[in-house]
Amino acid sequence: MEIRLREFKEKFFDSLIEIHWRQWTALGVASHVKPEKTWIVDLEPLIISTLTIGLHDKRLLSSSVEWLIKNGEWINLSRLKRIVKVFSERVPELKAPPLYPEILEIFVDTYNRNARYKIKYPKIDLYKAEDNVMNDYKTFFSHFKVRNVTTGPKLQLSSLIQLLLRNIFGVDARTEILIYLLAHEGGNSNSIAKEIFYSQKNIYTILERWSHAQMATKISEQKISRYSLNRKKELLDAIGLKEMPNYLNWTRTFLLLDRLAKALSSLPWSDDEYLLSSLFRDSFNEAKSIGKSLHINTPEPAHYPGKQFFSPFALGVLNILKRLARDG
Repeated sequence: MEIRLREFKEKFFDSLIEIHWRQWTALGVASHVKPEKTWIVDLEPLIISTLTIGLHDKRLLSSSVEWLIKNGEWINLSRLKRIVKVFSERVPELKAPPLYPEILEIFVDTYNRNARYKIKYPKIDLYKAEDNVMNDYKTFFSHFKVRNVTTGPKLQLSSLIQLLLRNIFGVDARTEILIYLLAHEGGNSNSIAKEIFYSQKNIYTILERWSHAQMATKISEQKISRYSLNRKKELLDAIGLKEMPNYLNWTRTFLLLDRLAKALSSLPWSDDEYLLSSLFRDSFNEAKSIGKSLHINTPEPAHYPGKQFFSPFALGVLNILKRLARDG
């Protein structure tokens, strides 16, 4: 089976946008899309990814901004800043980042003019963005209006365990550490910090406190200690969940997908299967890692010379998107 570039672009963006709609619908945005119930919704990477791909569905972007204006107290600004840095890094093959820092500044200005909870964001190192892209975002935000299409999140949804735990512990690192340990057998402060985008020192302090309180078990190893969570079932019962929803590193997943979206929206890559095949080869390790977590095989580039790699990799990406956009 093969797929051509035009068909791939259409299916890619349809699926990518649907995944975003599912998560925002679960959070309380009105739509005709089913709310996400299978995967844990991770608010900060969802915000950044929606801003990154927003021009492909302006209703999605507008609805998400309105939700944030009304529900800004749920945002972990420190974590948001860390994730923004990753999305603002240049992709060497594209010579541009998925998200231009200038776009974030326009968003912050619009948000702060309307929201009760203000964002204090430091000055970002800017570099020249594409004029047409910036003009489109400036036009969008200059005409932004609240349309009353959002409500507050319903914390009974298992996919919103992040917000449920933030409601209990507060909006800080403890929530993401707890979710990570609920979903994994254990981890050390370094590996957890890289996974959830917090400082290693902060995570180590929290894990040590949990170990002293016997909430977690400390497993000493040669260089760095690992920690595992105790009484997982009792904890899930206490917060009203029968089982843990599916975990995925949404920051890494959205970053890969948004980089591909950037290429598929930018000349000359958007019209050239050979150039895209080259980008796909550079993206193979990230795609393989994500595919593995979803039990999806990613084709090896060594088996497909030149632009022959385009179709099998594109079909693999669509399989990932299909898996993320379905229930159960």
